[in-house]
This record gives sequence, C-alpha cells and structure tokens, in this order.
Amino acid sequence: MNSRFGYWFLLIIVFGSLRLNAQNCPVEGITAGEYASRRQALISLLDTTSVFVIRAPDATSEYEQMHYRQDRDFLYLTGVASPGYTLLVIPRGITMGGRQVRSLLFAPAAYLGSMNTFSGSEVPHRMFAGKADSVIDSDAFRKIFQQVMTGTRKLYYAAPGLSFAHDWLNDKPYFLEKEINKRLKTNSVGLKISKASSLVAKLRQVKSPGELELIRKAIKMTGEGLEKAMADCKPGIWEYQIQADIEFVMTDQGAACPSFPSIVGAGKNSLSPHYMSNHCQALDGEVMVMDVGAEYCGYAADITRTIPVSGKFTKAQRSVYSTVLNVQEALINMVRPGITMSEIDRKAVEFIAEAGYKKYNIHGVTHPVGLDVHDVYVSDTLLPGMVITIEPGLYIPEADTLLPPAFRMTGVRIEDDVLVTPTGHEVLSEGIPKSIADIERRMK
Repeated sequence: MNSRFGYWFLLIIVFGSLRLNAQNCPVEGITAGEYASRRQALISLLDTTSVFVIRAPDATSEYEQMHYRQDRDFLYLTGVASPGYTLLVIPRGITMGGRQVRSLLFAPAAYLGSMNTFSGSEVPHRMFAGKADSVIDSDAFRKIFQQVMTGTRKLYYAAPGLSFAHDWLNDKPYFLEKEINKRLKTNSVGLKISKASSLVAKLRQVKSPGELELIRKAIKMTGEGLEKAMADCKPGIWEYQIQADIEFVMTDQGAACPSFPSIVGAGKNSLSPHYMSNHCQALDGEVMVMDVGAEYCGYAADITRTIPVSGKFTKAQRSVYSTVLNVQEALINMVRPGITMSEIDRKAVEFIAEAGYKKYNIHGVTHPVGLDVHDVYVSDTLLPGMVITIEPGLYIPEADTLLPPAFRMTGVRIEDDVLVTPTGHEVLSEGIPKSIADIERRMK
C-alpha cells in the first residue's frame, strides 16, 4: 500500500467513525442547567413583544449525516448536535399542558420515539430540560409559530442554508433571505426582523468554567500531537506525514476531528499563512509551520508552532524566530480586561517594525476561540472569560532582496490560546514547547 494512501485511509476510518459518534459528545462538561441558564440569559436580552427562532441545518444526504456539523448557536443554546430540530423562544411565554413555557424545542418524530427505544443517554435533546422548556413534535411548529407571531413586534431568526441560491442555468441569483423577510412582514405588518446570531454572540463571547475545561482538553490534545510531530520530523519527511502524526494523536486522545483543516508547510510553503495542501517534502535547512487544532466536544483549539526540519535552527532562522517569540511574549503581556484586540494588533505592527521586519508582517495577530475556531464576539474590548489567540508571524520570501540570502524562504508563526482573567491572563497552551531550546531538545 502506498504510504501516503495508508496514512489517509487510517485517518478517514478513524475520523469518520468519531464524527458519527461525536453527535452526543458536546454535552460533556456542560450540564442541562447551564444550557437552561443560557436560554434564560437570551430571554433577558429580549422583550415580551419579541420572538426568537433558530433551526438546525438539515442533513439531506448520507454524507451530510455522517459528517454533520451542528450550527454553533443552536448547539450553544440546546446541546443538541443532531439535524432537524427547531428552537422557538417566547419571552412572554405560552401555556402548554397547564404550565408556562418559554423555550420550545421542536423535534423530529424519530427522535421523540427514541425516548422509548434507546437509553436516555442516546436521546439528542436530553440536555433540553429546563423548568420553562418543552419538547414537542416538529409537525406542530407551523401552528404554534403562527400563534405566537400574533402581537409580536420583533423577530430574531436564523435559517441556515436559506440565505442565497444561484440558478446557474439562467445565471440568476435568488436572495432567499430577502424573500423570507418580505413574506414575514406581509403577514405581520410593522414587524421588525433581526439576525438571531447578533444576540447569541453576546452570550458566547465569554466562556463558562465548563466551556473552558473543554477548551483546555482540546489544547492538551493539540499539544501532544505537536510534540509527536516534533519528535518525528526529519529531512525527507512529507508534510502529510506530519499532519497524520498530529491528527492521529489528537484522535487517539478523544478529539472528534480537527477544528480546522491542518496547516503543515515547510520551506516555501511556510510563507503562506493558509497553506493547506500539505503535499510537499520537507528538506534539510527548511523550517516547518504547523498550525493545527483539535475539536473536543464542540470546542476548538488553535495552536501554531514553527520548527527546524533538521532539528536545529540556523543562525538566520534563530534570529527571525527569536523576534517573533519576543513580539508574541510582549503581546501576551498586554492581555487583560479592558484592552482591545485592535490595540494588540496595532502594537504587533509597532513591535515588528521596531525589530526591522515591518515588510514581512502580513496578518493580524488575534481572534477569539470557542465553538468556532474564529469565534464570535460583539465587543473588541477584552472581557474576563474570553479566550483569544496571540499569533504574530514573519514571512520572508524567496525573492527577497533586503535581507541576506540565509534569511530567505523563511516563514515563522507562533500562536497560543490565551484566557482573559479578571486580573490579567493565562496562557492555556503554555506547556507546548515554544522556546528554541525546548524545541531543539524535543527534536533530538
């Protein structure tokens, strides 16, 4: 069997089976009470004349069912990782079965039937169990939705997959969301419509202790994969073999899948921040950038390490790497409540320019991490409980004429996940080798 095919065949089998089993995973560490409190927090952002509705994406093919990825807002509010569900939140409440219900989860009949045919741990909506919650058949949605829309002045909604379609035969675009809004306003005169995501982002940007624990686990898995890659890297190895190393270890530790397509680029490929082909051979004298992350129970890690393929940095590589590391450490020390991500980005530009590498700085250095690897936020100002990346990089092209030849074709990026604490910060990925000495020691 071709060695490259063997690596990928193994990963397809392992990751495919885990994706099938991952649907029930996101509830680990997050209690039913926490999901209920999230919905209550959402209700506190609404008034009694508003309604909030969000639908889980459908899975219409066998492939989509096997590789299903729940809408992250839906997952955050319900803990449900399966398709076909709809959440309706009614702040003013609706009487059902003699009690006031404010959160209605409409479930496919097949999942309602699973209550009687499977154990409770296998029911997709088992975490939807608040005092003001109710789970009913999806067939009842239309009738109840029309009922609650009477007297509703503002609707927040999300309909994944219904934003845009292209009739390629006639080259005509159809903006489905505009049509949806038009019909809703026709049926409810004076209705104001807003995106549901704008509200949920306010809640998601600050992580709970349960969420932080899942992020820590994702980071730990990622770190172990990176350390395995450091130990195995040598001249002549293929980028996809390093990728296989990292992803196998993450999977072996319990990751459902990578949190984004793994970036493993050596030599000239280290110069492309979003290089994802991972198909080239790493040669002696090159550096390799590994930008990877595990997804564990829905939560992402995002870590980057740059290593010398030979196991030892050259003098020029050491100079570039030290500059990036010093800049990163200075930026991490800035992280605290009240500072903005924009300020951190501006300082990165300033620090890199002072070091004499302004021309080779080509991207921003921070973004939030959570249920999405580039997670949602509404405020640029850091708050306690937010998790962000700090990821400066320098990229010196092969054709550069400003620096000596030894510096050319060198890309260096260093990225860590940082928790904003009430008094400062905590580097969640601190234990992953990053100093020149630690990396070279690990690669011996």
